[in-house]
Amino acid sequence: MNKKTTKVLAFLLAALTASSLTACSQDQDPMAGLSDEEKAAWEAAANDPYGKYPELVTYTTGYNLTAQGSDVLAGTPYAEDTTENNAYTRYLKELLNIQNQNEFEASTGPDYDQKVSMAIASNTIPDMMYISDYATLVELVESDLIEDLTDVYNNIACETVKAAYESYGEDNNPLNTVTFDGKIMAIPKTQLSDGQDFLWVRKDWLDKLGLDEPSTIEDLEELMKAFIEQDPDGNGQADTIGMVVLSDVYGEYPNNTFAIDNIFTAFDAYPNVWIEKDGQAVYGSVQEEMKEPLQLLNRWYTEGLIDKEFATRTNDDIVGLISTGKCGIYIGPWWSPFNQAQTSTYTSGDAEWVNLSCPVGSDGKINAISTKSYGGFVVVRKGYEHPEIAMKIVNVNSEYSKQDKSDAGKEVKENQTLAYFNWPLYCEVQPGNNAEIMTSHVLAVMDGTAEFDSLTTEEQSYYESAQRYLEAEAAGQKADAADYSQYVSRIVSMQRMIDEPANFLVPSFFETTESMSTLWASLEKMEMETVLKIITGEQDISSFDSFVESWTSAGGDKITQEVNDVIAK
Repeated sequence: MNKKTTKVLAFLLAALTASSLTACSQDQDPMAGLSDEEKAAWEAAANDPYGKYPELVTYTTGYNLTAQGSDVLAGTPYAEDTTENNAYTRYLKELLNIQNQNEFEASTGPDYDQKVSMAIASNTIPDMMYISDYATLVELVESDLIEDLTDVYNNIACETVKAAYESYGEDNNPLNTVTFDGKIMAIPKTQLSDGQDFLWVRKDWLDKLGLDEPSTIEDLEELMKAFIEQDPDGNGQADTIGMVVLSDVYGEYPNNTFAIDNIFTAFDAYPNVWIEKDGQAVYGSVQEEMKEPLQLLNRWYTEGLIDKEFATRTNDDIVGLISTGKCGIYIGPWWSPFNQAQTSTYTSGDAEWVNLSCPVGSDGKINAISTKSYGGFVVVRKGYEHPEIAMKIVNVNSEYSKQDKSDAGKEVKENQTLAYFNWPLYCEVQPGNNAEIMTSHVLAVMDGTAEFDSLTTEEQSYYESAQRYLEAEAAGQKADAADYSQYVSRIVSMQRMIDEPANFLVPSFFETTESMSTLWASLEKMEMETVLKIITGEQDISSFDSFVESWTSAGGDKITQEVNDVIAK
């Protein structure tokens, strides 16, 4: 059977199943000559989440690469791998009998997005591809260029994928974003919940000064005073500062390490996100709740409790302050131990960092901001005869490969560490609280209530890293910096997140509107200038009301209306 005949036959058989929406011509009978057994094989493959096609099926795509260069593979068994022949593509070929042919490839980010835009503009999109932003998805839907994947999803999405989407909750389910007029038009890549920000504190300084771990705003204030006045580094000089603060102050929650969003949320203020108020979406940064934390920060600044030079410090400056032992307090996410600020103090000194739930709100919990649940989308070209392949690849990436202990599975695990070639379609679906789930599994093995073999390949790597760290510490040695970072983040920090969950506010709106493209940059500049001037005392708190009026008249009211119009659709 030649390739052309195979393609036509596969097309018809897929059309007869619930996983394909493409109609075939009634003027020909491409099934002629196939035995009942062959027909059944093609149909079974199309309807099985992990079904292997009887013959090789080739699909075109765009290949999204990490920013790392291919030189990371030099000296490894994978040095000769390419984007069409690597651990992931070989794995998919062996399991499903599918092979990618790349119509374009580029590094993730602007380079890849530009390639996608060019393909859409020339109406030459590949059979399936990953797209990074919602606006592009809307464009493809409105242009009728992509397949309705409702039946594909309902019929062959694996249970892990379905449960993962549901884990984000009804209001934040990623499927909500890809559903248009009741039809699922894409497969959303999940963006894991980043959890809450924590207060990261030098525990060795706490112990030296005999201080309790802080919890409230008042506790934090007393701690900053102590770290300034009581010589925690023991050098006899008054050269330490209370808390570092990023010049951006807040935003990008919780990926903006050294920002202080938690100071605002402790007062029920939610800057930089759209929130619901009185049944409407409003911008958190222009609400009355912002005043109290801004006044507090102004007092802390005046009294020298926060870095007096924060407004002009770069991120590297802040890392330098922490690395050299000049500061022992900052706010950051659970993965902060991967930051050079922490790894350097561990490898070169005796610093011991601990993450604390501080400052808490009125009910004793951190008030946190939920991140959006999706991080891009997989779409299928309208008319492609095997739309189910996209779902199969996501199934394999999200479930099957993580349980596979075969040699092929081990090769995939090794390449995940190297992280150069990504899975075709660049789409993994995980539960929103996947980091907590994996840590709980690793902890169960560490305390002897579960077996090592019960872990996924990814979880096994975290367990092994934790064991290396503990063995080094027990021997009185410094562990490798990577093992230190994995242990303190994946085990210590994540344990706190599990034991002390936060209150999460789900923003009302994550995307952009038409007017934002021309107005938002100037509105953001106006906002941050006002915030900085109030904190540093250049303006008093009364200027906040003037800022809100200016923000509204300069386009904020128009954008607010657009946001509410989009939500209402």
